[in-house]
Amino acid sequence: MLLVTGITGLTGRFLLDCLREAGYNGRIRCLIRKHSDVSWVQDENVEFCIGDVSDVQSLKSGLVGVSGVIHLVNIRFSPQVIQACSDMGIGRVVIVTTTGIFSKYRECSEEYRQLEKGIIESKLQYTIIRPTMIYGNERDKNIHKLVRIVDRYPLIPIIGNGQSLMQPIYARDLAAVIASAYLLPVSIGKAYNVAGKYPIKYIDVLKLIAATLKKRRLFIHIPYFVSMLAGYIGELISNDLVDIEKIKRLREDKVFDYSEAAKDLEFNPISFEEGIKLEVEALKKAGLIK
Repeated sequence: MLLVTGITGLTGRFLLDCLREAGYNGRIRCLIRKHSDVSWVQDENVEFCIGDVSDVQSLKSGLVGVSGVIHLVNIRFSPQVIQACSDMGIGRVVIVTTTGIFSKYRECSEEYRQLEKGIIESKLQYTIIRPTMIYGNERDKNIHKLVRIVDRYPLIPIIGNGQSLMQPIYARDLAAVIASAYLLPVSIGKAYNVAGKYPIKYIDVLKLIAATLKKRRLFIHIPYFVSMLAGYIGELISNDLVDIEKIKRLREDKVFDYSEAAKDLEFNPISFEEGIKLEVEALKKAGLIK
């Protein structure tokens, strides 16, 4: 049996189908919170257990009878997952981390480095999957907010010159490569960077969103120092839109070579041009945009 954490999240919503398509026919147990909505799950070979990824004992209860784990929830809970797996004698784990580990801003990357070090130094048969920014529907943390802003407002602010490169990954592509990594022994002991098909400039992301929505928009460039001030304010006032890490990372190119994942796991992501159409469709279906 396979245990999955984070099944109700953005990537998790695609993972069950991707596991079946990749050839996994076994039973799947999903660790969920008490009030999680799992009404969308139709697979009869999926069961649920109430648990808390921050609590080792809770994880251990969910690991009874399990032979492997896919951990989708925040990487900051990976130490608890590692400890629980070690205590229960479960060797195989796939853990999703982040390409943020490569950020030139130490305060943004050092924690991720230490967490990955803990995974690598464990005695588990691990695979690390490092995605770039993930998008796909209203559960993503960034792109769906940009879509809603572009949909609603005629003037769109751009931090700096908007020329920095990014390579967002569509959530289903991420789910597919996670499923492959779990099933293919070649991935054991390796870490894979995964990203969208091609890099794209931040300003072109916004323009492509506007074009997909069929909206004419005026883009206004905001000086970096002004944006940093907004970031500091965002740290003080709880919000999901802006913080220091997001502002700083908009100045650096986030482009990654995914050739190892392509070679070992047959990773073949779609482009942002394709993915944003699917995102807009999902947001319209959810009633968030017209």
